[in-house]
Amino acid sequence: MLKTSKQKIITGIVIIGIILVIIFLKGISSKPTTSSSDKKPIQVSENDKPQIISTKPDPLEDNIVGATDVVEITFNRSLENVGEFKSRMEPEIGYKVELSGDRKTARIIPAKPYPLGTTFTLFIGPDTKFDGVGRWGEEKIFHFRTIKYTGV
Repeated sequence: MLKTSKQKIITGIVIIGIILVIIFLKGISSKPTTSSSDKKPIQVSENDKPQIISTKPDPLEDNIVGATDVVEITFNRSLENVGEFKSRMEPEIGYKVELSGDRKTARIIPAKPYPLGTTFTLFIGPDTKFDGVGRWGEEKIFHFRTIKYTGV
């Protein structure tokens, strides 16, 4: 039985589609995969001074956060304890600080939702203390804001 020209075109498109799918899938499977366990930890020597290596959200500076978002600051060295993470927020708002198990990440958790449409300044003070180093001696300032509520 002879195929009509429409059938030939459809058959050609299907064959090309199958070939493209095979090429696409082969390309995906040939890419190396990485997992969080593949990431090498940052090596810190006794002489390295404390520094911020990441924030959440990233970047924190001039970013918008949700009203209940937890802000995270991760350092290259362990903080002495939660009480030695010297921080304050303007405008003043209630929050608590928790440290990660390795004490390198400070999690800033608002006591109640951040007011909408507000710009905050987070100060991390020079009196913040790190294991084996003592006082940080620097002040780091971040500005972030919450989204404005314009109604529905």
